[in-house]
Amino acid sequence: MGELKSSWEIAQERANRLGKLSTEEKEQQERQGYRQIGQVLAQKWLDSSRQLDMTAELNKHEEKGRDIIKQAVIEHLVEAIGFTTTQGINSVKRVVEAISSLRPELQPKAEEIGQLVQEYEEAEQKIRQDLESNYRETLHQLRISGTAVDAINIETNNQWQLARQELVEAFTPRLNDLKQALIS
Repeated sequence: MGELKSSWEIAQERANRLGKLSTEEKEQQERQGYRQIGQVLAQKWLDSSRQLDMTAELNKHEEKGRDIIKQAVIEHLVEAIGFTTTQGINSVKRVVEAISSLRPELQPKAEEIGQLVQEYEEAEQKIRQDLESNYRETLHQLRISGTAVDAINIETNNQWQLARQELVEAFTPRLNDLKQALIS
């Protein structure tokens, strides 16, 4: 009868038949591992409410992988940039600061994104004020006033949602160009 083999021995035989990884394949796997570390670091930074010391986190890894990790962090942070809620916009400001600290040569482009976000915030605020003013005027004409109309919530209004969507569509191409410049 044949010899009984453990599953470990069978797996070893199969692995040996497949052959070993070439140096290029090993390097590619190593780069992919560093990229994953960078993505995890970036997500950890985005999820944390307190400031994460990215330099200290990078120093925990081998020097040869730091640039790959740093690039992956930047790419993941750039993906997180967008025009969303006020909290999201504050997050964009943090992301811009983080990118500038990781790669000082990217600071001018990162600052341009910061300026674009500020322009967006100002335009959004102007639209908000105009809509609130229009609603107040309409309510005043209907003889509705007092504390009942102190705080007008335009967030649920279709006019606000459409105006905001148009604003996002107007700013997004410029933002995408700047994001691409950061990654390149």
